[in-house]
Order: sequence, then structure tokens, then C-alpha cells
Amino acid sequence: MEEKKKKEYPREKKKEEWEEKKKEEECKPFYFPYNVPVSRSSATTIERFSPSLQRFGNCSIICTPNLEATPLAVAIGPYHHGSPQFQEMEQVKRTTMEEFCRGASQQCEAVREKVLSLVAPARSCYAGERQLRHLKDGDFAEMMFLDGWFLLQFMVSMCPDDPDASPEADLLMSKAEVHTRIDDIARDLLLLENQVPWPVIEALMELWPAVPVDRFLSLMASVFNVGNKDIGDNSTAELLLARNHDKDQLPTPPHLLGLFYRRQVGMARTQSLRVPRLSSLSSTAVELAEMGVKLTASKTKMFGDMSMSKRRPGLSLSGELSLAPVVLNNLTACWLINMAAYEACLGATQADNFAVSSYISVLALLMNRKEDTQELRAKGIINSAFCDKATLGFFKALAPHLHVGHRYYQVFQQLQEYRQERWVWIAVHRFLYKNIKTIIAVLSVIGVLTGLFKTILSVKQHQQ
Repeated sequence: MEEKKKKEYPREKKKEEWEEKKKEEECKPFYFPYNVPVSRSSATTIERFSPSLQRFGNCSIICTPNLEATPLAVAIGPYHHGSPQFQEMEQVKRTTMEEFCRGASQQCEAVREKVLSLVAPARSCYAGERQLRHLKDGDFAEMMFLDGWFLLQFMVSMCPDDPDASPEADLLMSKAEVHTRIDDIARDLLLLENQVPWPVIEALMELWPAVPVDRFLSLMASVFNVGNKDIGDNSTAELLLARNHDKDQLPTPPHLLGLFYRRQVGMARTQSLRVPRLSSLSSTAVELAEMGVKLTASKTKMFGDMSMSKRRPGLSLSGELSLAPVVLNNLTACWLINMAAYEACLGATQADNFAVSSYISVLALLMNRKEDTQELRAKGIINSAFCDKATLGFFKALAPHLHVGHRYYQVFQQLQEYRQERWVWIAVHRFLYKNIKTIIAVLSVIGVLTGLFKTILSVKQHQQ
């Protein structure tokens, strides 16, 4: 019997050592690999929607299939060029452009020649160049000139120097096809598949002394903000457009969507981060409230400014999770999807990538039930035009198709540390949070009974 025990002992010891090693590996953090940019092997910057996000269109409660990728009113660039539904707007483009060039014919011809010289690099910006071979260089250059001109003229028309000026005097707004579909046109100009390469835009800017690009982007960005207030001093578009800044820090944007994306995300954070195991990433909005973590809206309102603080000012035991507030409706849902699709095209080509995808994924993790959606509404994080079920469905359906990056992992790394360091406080706070009504009711009853007891005691004392 004793010999049998001696033989089994080494096996039991090895089993214990193996279990301990397994636990250590489960708790051991790993490092997110992309802390430096990876150069692109291709000049392609305007790609088609990824298959995963196309599948999202089929399962979304809000969006119909491919609605997020397809323009509604105007085609910009070659992907949707020639579609019968845009012929009316194509005629408006050509008519208004001819009217504009009558007053500046020499300048227009010079810019046309410059755009023609950009045909080869502009073609290489689009994915699937073979699909564009039916367009000759002259036709492609004319399309670039016409679409780029329309884009810049729309910016000028949307942000006039004199806001009280009559729209009848404006080249575009005087056309019924334009002023009756302003919302659809604005939506279409920020679609991934509806872009013109930025060098073409820069060449066309010679036709205007100052195109209000920053004001236009501010106007577009306001639809994401509660109360439609502009980001104001936090805007980075002016810095991104300035040509005298360091090109390594502020590279030329690939197109208008890329510039808008940078504006909404903010500056990159390139530090390497230690991140927890994915199995630990599970906390809903209601669970955070129970743990004593307060949800707050970030002041900058940029999607990249997510942060989890283990200590709130003045309340050292409580935590704070800060996220950008967002208005969710058909327009903003469409733009969020297109910015996420743009990130998918970038991949690991820049440090601290997938900021918008990380933002969407964090919100999806915070929502499992309608109560979580209501908590996010109450804290001012989400202001949705959709019902709780549709809002929950949007984030839950989109998140599985997205990649995540530094910002996503940073939030949950700090949340994991908060759980480990404040486990006693969390238990106490959770008990108080769940039973606060009962505690208040009991204290009220005790207060009433105490008052009655004092009254009875005082009456007895008077009688004596």
C-alpha cells in the first residue's frame, strides 16, 4: 500500500504543477503587436467595402443590404459612375460646372490639364484597376475633374461667406435637384466607395481662393454631437490641412473621408500596451454601475478619446470610464460603418489603428440587455433615434465584423486592474447599489419608529 502511494505521488505533484502553470498562463498578459506603422505595399487608398461589412448590411436591424456602401443621390469616383439613377445629378454637375467655367475659362483649362497629368496615380488609388479599364484616360480625367469640382463647390455652397445670401444666386443651391436632396448628398460624400484622391482635390483648389474644408467638416461632424454643437477648439482639421507642418506627423489625407476620420478620432497614441486576456473582457453598463464605475461623456467628443480611470477626482475608491457621446440615427450609423470600413482597409498601416472600430466594440460589450442601453442613454453616451432594441441590435450586429486596437485593450486592461485592486469596495458598492431602496425604506421605518418612541416617551414624562 505504501509502495503504491509512493508511485502515485510524482503523478499528483506533476498534475498540481501543471494546474498552477495553466493558471499562471491564463493570468499572464500579452502585448498588442502593432505599436509601429507597417508600410503599405500598394498605392490603393480607395477600396470597395470589405465582404464582412457587406454581410453586416444583411443582418443589421437599421440598415438595408449594402445601403451603407451605396450612394443615394450622387456618384463620386468610378465605382458607381454611369448608374442610371445618378444621370440626373450628372447633368446638374456638368451644367453648373460649365456655368462656373464661363467666368474662368483659362483657369479651368489649366486645372483640367493638371488633372489629366494625375490620371495614372489617381487610377492606382482605386482597388481593382482592371475594372476601370473601360474608362479611357481622357474620360477618367474628365470624371475626376467633374466630381472633384462638384465636391468642392458643394462645400462652398454649404458654408457661404454670407449666410444671409439668397440661395438663388448659388450655382448648386439654385438647382432643385440639389437643394431638395442636401442631406442625401452630404451623406454620399463621406462613403468609402464615393471618394476622389486628395491630389486631385488639391489641384482643383486652385479654382477657389479658399475652400471652407474645415467649416464643412465641422458641419458634418455636428450630426454626431448631442445638441448639434461643434467640437470647436478641439478641431484638428485646420492642423491636418496646414501644409507647413511636419509631414511625418500630419501626412496628406488620402481623400475627404480619410480627413474626416482623422478629425473624429484625434491624434494617435503610439505607446506599446500590455493587455489582458480576452476572456476577462466582459462588463455591461449596468454591471459597471454596480461596481462603482461611472460612465461619463468625454469633453473632446472624439471617438479615439476612450479612457478608464481607476480613481475619480475626490472619490478615490470609484472608477470612471469616459467615452465620446454620439447621436445615433440613419446618417451617423452609415458614417460609423464607413469609417470602420476605412479602418479595415488601412489595417496595420498606422500606429494605434482601429479607433472607431474599438469605440463601437466597447459600446457593444457594454450592452447585453435593453437596461444597458437605457443606462448608456441616461449617462449621455448614446442619444439614439432608434428604440432600445434597434440600438442594441446595431452595435451587437456590427461588432463581430470589426478589428480592435490599442484603445480597446487599454480600457479593459485598466478595468481588469480596477477589479483586482478594488474587489472589497466593489462587493460593498454592489450590495448598496442593489439594495439601496430597501435600505432607504428600512431607515425610513426606523426613523418613523424612533420619532413615535420619542413622542410616547415625552408624553409619559409630562404625565408624571
